Amino acid sequence: MTTMTRTPIDRHDAQEIIEHVNEGHVPELILCARAFTSISVPTHTQMTDVFTDGFQLDVTDADGTTRHFVPYSVPESPHVAIRATVDAAMKKLGIKPDARVAHWNVLDNRVITPHFRRLVLDLQEDTREDWKPGYACRFDVPGQEHGRPYTLRRLNGQQTEVDVYCHDHTLGSQWAEGLQAGDTVTARGGRHEGMPDFSKGAALLLGDETALPTIAALLEGWAHEHPVHVLLEVRDPADQRYLDDVTVPAHCAVTWLTTGVESGASIRHEFSGLAQAPAAVWGALEVESAKTTRKALQAAYPEADVRITGYWRVNEMN
Repeated sequence: MTTMTRTPIDRHDAQEIIEHVNEGHVPELILCARAFTSISVPTHTQMTDVFTDGFQLDVTDADGTTRHFVPYSVPESPHVAIRATVDAAMKKLGIKPDARVAHWNVLDNRVITPHFRRLVLDLQEDTREDWKPGYACRFDVPGQEHGRPYTLRRLNGQQTEVDVYCHDHTLGSQWAEGLQAGDTVTARGGRHEGMPDFSKGAALLLGDETALPTIAALLEGWAHEHPVHVLLEVRDPADQRYLDDVTVPAHCAVTWLTTGVESGASIRHEFSGLAQAPAAVWGALEVESAKTTRKALQAAYPEADVRITGYWRVNEMN
């Protein structure tokens, strides 16, 4: 068999692209895997290299992980070509961009901890099957070109709860604080976070305040028999009350940590001393902290399926 030699792009540019895509665009990679590889039902995929004519994916399904090359759909620079290739994958699969757009009425807006607000929204014509707890939706926020992503915390019949972490007078915080009953919000997309297989052994969940809604939704729907340890880092200890109304599994241990000078540092110090090595890890932190934490976890637990997402950036408007 002849192995084709492909032309790589600049290593620094490639690494930036790979980290960006793997942190926040795994669902789009799964679409590319479905459309342009032989794997029809991928459960996870990661970009592993970028070339002048396409990109390389490690695709996981029920039979294991295999490596595939996906050619660009247009002869453009990698940044442009990757986006175009995702669009081509959606077109091939019959998926319309932003096909899921919802307009929901605000029923209630209440404070649940010093920095969390709970928006209770009326799903109106949407059904429970259209949206699920843990889905990440992008809400239209004035002043934000692409809106802000927030997690659907819980669904009760035709109502959903969205918990927003409010701090530092950011645009997302001002939007959430200003909503009143009767207002209308617009939610776009709606996809579940890419999660590791928690059924394979002990699990570790970790994150800062922005990860709390997703972690709470995970714990309330937890159906695995293996132990789960949760490491949570907050700036204000009063925000620990966020989990007061969450039904935590009997085999779950929650450790609260105080945010230090560097986001995520307390978590990285704590997970090195876990009594049982995790088989699966999920978490969300600030983007740079997520990168550092991911590398530290992969070094400490090389056999674990580690997925750490960057939810926000320092000095970025929330």
